[in-house]
Amino acid sequence: MNEFNFRWALMVACLLIFTVSFLALLVAAWRHHRADKLGQENFHSSLWVEISWTIVPCVIVLALVWPTARVFWTP
Repeated sequence: MNEFNFRWALMVACLLIFTVSFLALLVAAWRHHRADKLGQENFHSSLWVEISWTIVPCVIVLALVWPTARVFWTP
């Protein structure tokens, strides 16, 4: 695979990740908005939600740091 195709593959992967995360954000915002109108419980007091949206981004960043660090520090 040449460099041009590799860059396009990375761009498509980034766009897919962005699209999935943006759709998840929209669904969560919509459900939160609807829950307020229906009188349902809010998720601000949910410990598992708070822990998950703290840990998941940390795991993603750590997963991306390892290959990046290997590329920069290999002789």
